[in-house]
Amino acid sequence: MTNTNSLQSSILRDRFVAVMEEANRMRETIEADQPVRNADPAFRAEMLTLLGQATIREDEARARAEAEANKKNRWLAAAAGGALLTVGAVVVGPALAVGALNLVGFSSVGPVAGSLAATIQSIFYGGAVGSGSIFALCQSAAMGGIAVGSAAEIAAGVAALGAGAAGLLSGMGGPDNNDGDAAGSDNDDNPRVN
Repeated sequence: MTNTNSLQSSILRDRFVAVMEEANRMRETIEADQPVRNADPAFRAEMLTLLGQATIREDEARARAEAEANKKNRWLAAAAGGALLTVGAVVVGPALAVGALNLVGFSSVGPVAGSLAATIQSIFYGGAVGSGSIFALCQSAAMGGIAVGSAAEIAAGVAALGAGAAGLLSGMGGPDNNDGDAAGSDNDDNPRVN
């Protein structure tokens, strides 16, 4: 059995020597590859820098587009708010006017006795109120000269006023509304990188 062990040892030694000789021959190739391996991290770093700058430029373009869209949306909100305010005023205005006239004493049948309206009539006009005078116009409006909508129409008008005010205010912008250019603004949270 010693011959078998000796033979196996000899085979292993020969293989080891062959592998070592092959490694020595490849050393030149491995050493020649070292500059390539050294350049690889630098190349990767440069590519990451370039990709980062491209990403920053894309982010700036996206931010500018979003700012422009927000500006258009704010303008639309203000325009819609103004329109709703107008509609609400047209619907609610006559009801408010008749209510105010009723408070001072103008009613659907004439001035209420003892009211401010009756006092004004007796002091300034007596029994002869001139046609087209302010007193006559107020009494005419209180007697039905102003078309007042139903309760549902007035409620819709009030809702339109509220929505219109909200739309107008949001369109005009608040303290946290930034009309500046998103890229390169004075905001230090997102500094511009060239």
